[in-house]
Amino acid sequence: MNKTVTIALASLLAISPMAGAAYAQQSMDADTMATSSISADKVNVVQISTLEADQDQRPEFDRLSHKMNDPAEMEKAQAELQSDPGLTEVLASKNVQLNNVVEVKTAADGGKIVYVK
Repeated sequence: MNKTVTIALASLLAISPMAGAAYAQQSMDADTMATSSISADKVNVVQISTLEADQDQRPEFDRLSHKMNDPAEMEKAQAELQSDPGLTEVLASKNVQLNNVVEVKTAADGGKIVYVK
C-alpha cells in the first residue's frame, strides 16, 4: 500500500508542471499579447525646446539636441517608429509630424515618451 501511494504521489508531482504549462499556453492568445496597440493617454509628446529652460533638464536637452543633428540617429529613431504602427497611429492623431520624432522612450508605466523637434 505504501508503495502504491508513493507511486501515485510521484506521478502527480511529475505531471503537475505540464498541466500548468498547458494552461498558460491556452490562456495567452493574440489579443492579450498585442504590444503594438497603445492608447493615446499613454503617449506623452515632449518638444525638445521645452527642456532648454529647465536647469535640471539641461543635460537631456543637450543629449537630444546632439541626436537631433545626427542623421544616423534620426534614421534610427524613424526606423523604431516605423516598427510600431500603433504608436505611429497615436502620434498622427496628436498631429505629430513623424519626421520630427527624435527619440522614443518607454515610461515606467509602459507608456511612451516621444521627443520631437
